[in-house]
Amino acid sequence: MRSAPRARVPAAACAAILALALAACSSPSVSPAASRPAATSAAPAARTPAPRTTTAEGTRPTVVAALGDSLSRGYDACDHYGDCPSVSWITGTNTTVNSIASRLRAQTGAPVTVHDDARSGVSVGDLPRQVDLAIAQQPDIVTVLIGGNDVCRARVADMTSAQTYSAVVDAQLTRLAAALPDARILVASVPDVTDLRPVASSNPTARFLWSTLGGCTTVLGDPRSDSEATQSRLATVRDRIDAYNGSLATTCATLRRCVWDGGALNRYQPTIAQLSPLDYFHPSIAGLRELAAIEWAALAGG
Repeated sequence: MRSAPRARVPAAACAAILALALAACSSPSVSPAASRPAATSAAPAARTPAPRTTTAEGTRPTVVAALGDSLSRGYDACDHYGDCPSVSWITGTNTTVNSIASRLRAQTGAPVTVHDDARSGVSVGDLPRQVDLAIAQQPDIVTVLIGGNDVCRARVADMTSAQTYSAVVDAQLTRLAAALPDARILVASVPDVTDLRPVASSNPTARFLWSTLGGCTTVLGDPRSDSEATQSRLATVRDRIDAYNGSLATTCATLRRCVWDGGALNRYQPTIAQLSPLDYFHPSIAGLRELAAIEWAALAGG
């Protein structure tokens, strides 16, 4: 979402645009999870954790769970609209992206089992469901990247309040840490989606897609406008993102095995080549590689 130029063919995208909601390809080194537990509203203490298994060689896999939205699902990054989990920056197998799971496999030589519990299009309100899944999966590493859809709304008034976002992330990160005391929780900062405007607003295809899709009017509405009203709207979005990130950093600092990326993803500014040509909003494969590198550095440093 925020983190160089190349020709696009607008006509190829136009036919499928109206069906697209702005929500948000393999190597054998990372094996996807065989199944995903159903979401439940039951308290985590009532759930029975999935048993740990070992490989035929007797080595227990490292288990990685990804929580969040379309940014963790490889949305619009492949040659089709929608999710493309194989290029996820956390759990994917694409060698160009070089995901967190792939880097773990290369570093340790141990097998890796992945669970992509993220869901495209969701806001922070979906986090409790995802935390339920992760607790049952008993991962060694959990990644959390969520908040873009909380500011990407039709109107500024529709954005998730800073208080609501803070309450949810504080409760759910704390619950994760309590239920998974040995797991490392990697918390990625919410990207500054307003950075998309200076990168792609001069591109006519990008402007056409933004206006047609209309999924993030708070940021992408009137893409060439520099009016006082537009600047005020964008400033409000940035302030809200800063508040979200403040909440993430504050809660993470209280948890023993929580790793905060220090705002690194928020500071990342993509090039146009790092944006998907299907929507000029989600990361391309090149952009997802950058996300993986940024968050891997945070994990290694934490």
